[in-house]
Amino acid sequence: MDPSLPGPRFTLGRSLFLSSVIVAAVFGLAEVGLRIVGVSPPVRPRLLLRAIDVDIDFPFMRADPELFWSPRPGFQGEFLGRPVRIDALGLRGDEVARPKPAGRCRVVCFGDSITFGYGVGDRETYTARLAEELRTRGVETINAGVTGYTSHQVLKRLRMLAPVLQADVATFCIGWNDGTRRPVDDREYDRRLGQVMAVEGLLDRLYLYRAMKRVYLRTLVVRSAGNLPQTQRVPMPSYRENLKLLVAVCREYGIRPAFVALPRRRRAGEAPLESPYPAAFAAAARELGVPLLETGQLGYDTAPIDNRLLFIDSLHFSPAGHAVLARLLAEQLVARGLVPDAPPGS
Repeated sequence: MDPSLPGPRFTLGRSLFLSSVIVAAVFGLAEVGLRIVGVSPPVRPRLLLRAIDVDIDFPFMRADPELFWSPRPGFQGEFLGRPVRIDALGLRGDEVARPKPAGRCRVVCFGDSITFGYGVGDRETYTARLAEELRTRGVETINAGVTGYTSHQVLKRLRMLAPVLQADVATFCIGWNDGTRRPVDDREYDRRLGQVMAVEGLLDRLYLYRAMKRVYLRTLVVRSAGNLPQTQRVPMPSYRENLKLLVAVCREYGIRPAFVALPRRRRAGEAPLESPYPAAFAAAARELGVPLLETGQLGYDTAPIDNRLLFIDSLHFSPAGHAVLARLLAEQLVARGLVPDAPPGS
């Protein structure tokens, strides 16, 4: 090349273009390499769920853009050595008949892990045992409980299921998770989740993004979540509002609602747990004209007796505890006229 000739001029535009080409080539090669190796997409929306809760890691659960997480339809397996089956609608147990058979009274039980039956098998939950107690009266029960749910999530789940389940009665046992503390409350989390999902819908197709997201989740989010300011997942004003809306949705669909008093293990001599949620739950039942079904010796404020044999931990029933609650609920549902007091046709 003749040194007397002028060299190429690198203008700002050309420099930016060349830089863009180099960066695109580097990312393109990285994307091709990751596609060859294979990087599965992290369960969405784990980006935020990791900072809120770990329920999404349960084998029977999946990420859900509307409910944060929900039971995985069609799942059949074990959890803690107990059988777990999820039907096509994401409900625990056998498939639900649709439409509802004529002459059948259908009771749908909504709640959190207490209702879902954490640590027990499909046939050992109080929902399943309640079906046995009431079967001769033409009553069937459906388990719509989900581990980790608050009243915010139960309200959304009710709105999804009410049009398709043709329930006659819906019971609600919800409140303990509402009071647990997380970096943001459920409503704010819901808002953020919508924003994230709108972006991730496109980005999750890129393997490079998946890889970068995995690194982010395993380092920054998990390590920093415990250092963030904490608030109730559902503050008390929102809890009261959610309970009112639960009842309103039920009545809109001709469903008779009933609240189930919040249970908790109680050791002899142990003082009741100080939490405003059980009292607010009972007060809402009175104000809304909803039956409050008592849990007897399973209740958090029961007489100072030792009920630990009915629980596997501070909140979740043993099979014996589920059987006790099923008997109590059956008696009260019949006594209050919520379900038939005699077999069909008698």
